[in-house]
Amino acid sequence: MNNTMGVQSNNRSFESRFSLKRMFKSLDNFQDVLVFGCGIALVFKMCLVLVDTFMGLSAGADIKQVTGQSLFLLILVELFRLVAVYLKHHRIYVGVAVELAVVSALREVIVEGIIHLSAMHIFAICAFLASMGALMFISYKVEDLPKEH
Repeated sequence: MNNTMGVQSNNRSFESRFSLKRMFKSLDNFQDVLVFGCGIALVFKMCLVLVDTFMGLSAGADIKQVTGQSLFLLILVELFRLVAVYLKHHRIYVGVAVELAVVSALREVIVEGIIHLSAMHIFAICAFLASMGALMFISYKVEDLPKEH
């Protein structure tokens, strides 16, 4: 009888040590550390792009290159915002991700120049932006965004 109590006690100890809930909590914490590291890397990259942009301005770089770097900086800011929202609320809001996609698409159009694009490419970009706008509208109606956004 005493032997079966010892086995049950060992089973409970094993189950409490290796429970799925505890393992997923540990993986969730590890994922938070990884995402936090990505956020730190984004801040460093933003600093590098900002310094490069100012160096380009002082050296008289092409305005197209400076504009592209400035818009890339805005993309990095949106990515950082996405990381911050994830760390705070543990979810990705579709509206924030759509804003990031829109800024990225507009950066490419501005850097490439609308004059140098084919009509089909312009139509595809317009369709993409229209669908992103509709998705953003729907997401803001459906999602419960935090008050600070």
